Amino acid sequence: MSSIVQHKRVEFTELFYDLVFVYAISKTTGLIHHLEEGVLPPFHFFSFLTCLLLLVNTWMIQTMFTNRFGKNSLFNMSIMFVDMGLMMLISNYFTLDWQSNFHVFDLIFALLSGTLLLQYAVQFRQSKTQEERELIGAFLKILAVRTIGVLIAGLLPYQYGIWVYFASIMASFLMPIAYRKPMGLIPINFPHLVERISLLVIISFGEMIVGVASFFQADTFGAHSIFFLLIVVLLFLLYFGEFDHVLDESLNTLGMRLIYSHYLIFAGILMITVSMTFLSEHEANHLFVVGFLYNGLFAFLLAIILNGVYNKPAYKWTRSYQITYWSLFGLGLLGSLIFASSPLTVTVITTATIFLIWTHFIRFYMKNHRESNDPHKIYFI
Repeated sequence: MSSIVQHKRVEFTELFYDLVFVYAISKTTGLIHHLEEGVLPPFHFFSFLTCLLLLVNTWMIQTMFTNRFGKNSLFNMSIMFVDMGLMMLISNYFTLDWQSNFHVFDLIFALLSGTLLLQYAVQFRQSKTQEERELIGAFLKILAVRTIGVLIAGLLPYQYGIWVYFASIMASFLMPIAYRKPMGLIPINFPHLVERISLLVIISFGEMIVGVASFFQADTFGAHSIFFLLIVVLLFLLYFGEFDHVLDESLNTLGMRLIYSHYLIFAGILMITVSMTFLSEHEANHLFVVGFLYNGLFAFLLAIILNGVYNKPAYKWTRSYQITYWSLFGLGLLGSLIFASSPLTVTVITTATIFLIWTHFIRFYMKNHRESNDPHKIYFI
């Protein structure tokens, strides 16, 4: 492998493809927007996680193809455009009424998996090296399991088919771990992967902005509105600091941890988004809302720490950094639980917690930046 990874340009077709995920993420978030008797029913949250897994996993598989083999050929663009239509169609079936919609939903998802399978199959026929064939063969197996499993699920009665469907989703989600060796034969373009995933994160932050915007109206504006916006900004700055400033994009890596950890980031961002709405609902169970909010924040913060393995040598997380990092989170959670009955106080404490974690990151970054020869310009403070 080369010691330097050349940056692969993100194509306009990739950016156009991402637009459909603006709608899909919005529909996914809608699954957890409503409380029943003050809490979110477990089935609603399970449906949310399932649809988010389907959505992100499909996007990741397409991105991995584009990262290694993608080019703006008529065939590849046609597949992406077809997938956009199928993604919009399946997003409209992101509902809580699984039984009534299952077989139609299942068929659409099978078609979506089948188009990805076709794309990899065509690339397999065009491959000129054994390494490429082994790599693509691994993805063909993953997509075959997903496509065939989902098709079988659609032929079964709901009470049996739903379990085959879930098993197929989980198998395709976990199988890449077992195929690390063939996937390592052709290195991933890490800078391109980081940029593509970051763009999907920005879309998720866009959903958060839409949620916050409802608190910037004449009848809803107040102190909590400002704090909600600060939460969004601080979370963005923390993500931006890690993935734009301290991540080492010259690494030769499969990026497995980057990929899997971002499922936590997407879930965390969307959970925090709906928690802001829950905080403004009088009938909400205050302890539940605090727990849900801080679970989302924990998922986001954990993913940031997990990606420290990709940091430049000068910015590897130290034990003392992580102890302070999680201590600040723990204090914020404790304070919010104590004052759970006061939504505004919880909002202030949460904002302060994220602010302190961000400033802790800034101090860590500045200290190590001065002691290293890192040429990266400091322009986010």
